[in-house]
Amino acid sequence: MPLRALANPLRIRIVSLLTGASMSATEVARELDIAHASASYHLRQLADAGFLEQVDELPSPGGRGRPRRRYRYDPSSWLRMDRSTGRQLLHEALFTDLARRLEQARAQRTSMDAEVWLDRSVWEEVVGLIDQAVAMVHDKARPPRSGDSVKVSMTALLLEMGDDR
Repeated sequence: MPLRALANPLRIRIVSLLTGASMSATEVARELDIAHASASYHLRQLADAGFLEQVDELPSPGGRGRPRRRYRYDPSSWLRMDRSTGRQLLHEALFTDLARRLEQARAQRTSMDAEVWLDRSVWEEVVGLIDQAVAMVHDKARPPRSGDSVKVSMTALLLEMGDDR
């Protein structure tokens, strides 16, 4: 699966948006304040790359009109991803989108940076805890502005470094 399909800050935003709800191109365009044609194009590209699933809604009672094409994020897409190509492009897009998120942030809840040596068992425990947190954020994501929800951003990048000797 081409990782390059995500190497665009707008596509990263679309995938994030569709983690909490399935949406149509019209809804995505409205939420992200972009043109419908642009939303539709990017949704198709992400679906073709396997990051999104197409979910057609049944027509309204009476069967009039076509089913509305909706998309949702496929969390299993990361398991099938070939991480060998496009990684640098993806990281550049993530960094660009992170700058946008930092500009919009109202409050910073936590931040951490470290380049340290850890026992392998401690490192594996940390990776497991972050995996759990990421899974919880994806599993509990809600549609935009629903109920008592709050818009949040979470970025986790755990790197096992080479020995720089």
